[in-house]
Amino acid sequence: VHFWRTNLAVLAGVAVAVSVLAGALLVGASVRDSLRDLALQRLGRVDHVITSGLFFREALAESLRASGTLVGVVETSVPLIALEGFATHQDSRTRAGGIQVYGVDERFWSFHGVHDAGGRAPEPGAVLVSGGLARELGAAVDETLLVRVQKPSAIPVSSLHGRRDDLGRTMRLRVQAVLAPDELGEFSFRPQQG
Repeated sequence: VHFWRTNLAVLAGVAVAVSVLAGALLVGASVRDSLRDLALQRLGRVDHVITSGLFFREALAESLRASGTLVGVVETSVPLIALEGFATHQDSRTRAGGIQVYGVDERFWSFHGVHDAGGRAPEPGAVLVSGGLARELGAAVDETLLVRVQKPSAIPVSSLHGRRDDLGRTMRLRVQAVLAPDELGEFSFRPQQG
C-alpha cells in the first residue's frame, strides 16, 4: 500500500507501451495492405510478363501457346511495347524523366476489361498520360508533349562500340486524355513508387 503511486505509474507506463505497440502493428499491417493493393492496381489483370531488352515478334505468345509450353499458365496474351523515356511540355518546357512509355492498342484495353476498348486506344499522334505525369508537367487535354524514347540496342550506348548517333526518337504528341488510377493511369509492371 505504501508504494501504490509507484505501482500505478508502472501500470500506466505498461498500458501506454502496449497501446503504442498495438498501434504500430495495426499501422504496419495497414501500410502493407495498401502497398499490395497499389501494386495489384498497377498490374491490372496481368499475371505474367515476358520482356526483352530488344523487340521480339508479336506472335511469340501465340507460338508458345500452340506449342503447349503455356498450357494452363496463360489464357490470353496482349502485346505491348515498353520503353523508358522522358517527356517535355511543349509550351512550359517542364520535363519529367524516367517515365515508362507504353505502346498499346485496343487489345490492351479489352484484356483489362475496358468496355469501349476501341475508343480508349490512343488516336494517331496522341498520348494518354497518368494523372501524376500530367500534374508533374502541368499538362492538360489537347496540349502538346514532346516524348523521347531510347531505341533498344544489343550494345549499350556507354560501351566502346555503342552507337551514339541514333539514340532515340522524339515524338510530338497531343494529350488525348489524363487517366485516373482506376482507368489504368498508373499501369506498370515494374516495381516503383510514384
